[in-house]
Amino acid sequence: MVQKLEFLPKLESLRGLAAVSVVGYHAFGQFTDTYVTGMAPVVLFFVLSGFVLARSLDRNDNIVAFLRHRLFRLFPAAIATVLLLTVLYEGFGFHLGFEPDFSPLNVALNALMIKHDINGPMWSMTVECFATPVIILSFLAGRQFGPRSLIPLIVILFGLSFVGPYAHLLGGYANLAPLHAFVLGVALHFSGRGLVEAIGRRQIMVAAVACAVFLYCGLQKQTAPIILLEACSSGLLVALIAFGAPQRGFRFLDQPVISFYGRISYSFYLLHMIGLSIAVRICTIDGWPMLSILLSIVLGVLLTTPMAWMSWRFIERPFIAIGKKWRDRRREVLTTT
Repeated sequence: MVQKLEFLPKLESLRGLAAVSVVGYHAFGQFTDTYVTGMAPVVLFFVLSGFVLARSLDRNDNIVAFLRHRLFRLFPAAIATVLLLTVLYEGFGFHLGFEPDFSPLNVALNALMIKHDINGPMWSMTVECFATPVIILSFLAGRQFGPRSLIPLIVILFGLSFVGPYAHLLGGYANLAPLHAFVLGVALHFSGRGLVEAIGRRQIMVAAVACAVFLYCGLQKQTAPIILLEACSSGLLVALIAFGAPQRGFRFLDQPVISFYGRISYSFYLLHMIGLSIAVRICTIDGWPMLSILLSIVLGVLLTTPMAWMSWRFIERPFIAIGKKWRDRRREVLTTT
């Protein structure tokens, strides 16, 4: 079945804001000894992925086509980022964090997002690739048995998030504790409209509370309960934006500059540590940590933006177009036969 589900630009803009906010978290960590890691925006990414990918499967439930689309969507920009970092290391000795292994095998494993020691933030992409079959199975279960059938899976995954060996199963920086966020996003695809209708006229108040909870949790140590709260507050915001009545509180997401960062958000996230690392080296002022943080955030965003735009324009868009042409060509073949 192929269904027509409209594109939701506000959700893309929300992803852009989350990507830019990661720069702030990482800049703060460069100058202070803190347990605040920037997990909250990543949890929001995961909820958004579950929701958006469930919509994609609802439009076209061909699993092979879905996986091919994900391949063309995720890997080209990630491979380009890893190759860029490899060239920067070989040419200038530039690297992010602790000096990683740039042997051909390790570069290949990073490019395939099996490992993520060359570009630490790509740990979330490792988790996202791991979550792909979970998203597909959750969608099939939700469509067949209803969104309530996903509650036991969310509960099980939340329970597992307390178990260290499970949370760190993928190694490196990867953390499986937020895996339930993907399933929550899928569940919202089926039940989000009903949830928003139940909220009724209190949508603005609920959105404000969800924002407050999300921001509070984002500044806490990332324990399993905190991550769950981040997922639930993110889910409320996603549902309200997707299904709620037009509200003043979300109109800022339609601003052109925010929409722009939404479009380039994936490449921005992949590349932001390069821009931030350069910014930190320029903006460090001894004895002025807060000023150093603010200057590093501004310069880090400014340096990352043109790189992210070029990656989006010359890597992401062309490969997405190739994936679409492949799909259309397959449809033509099936139609003619």
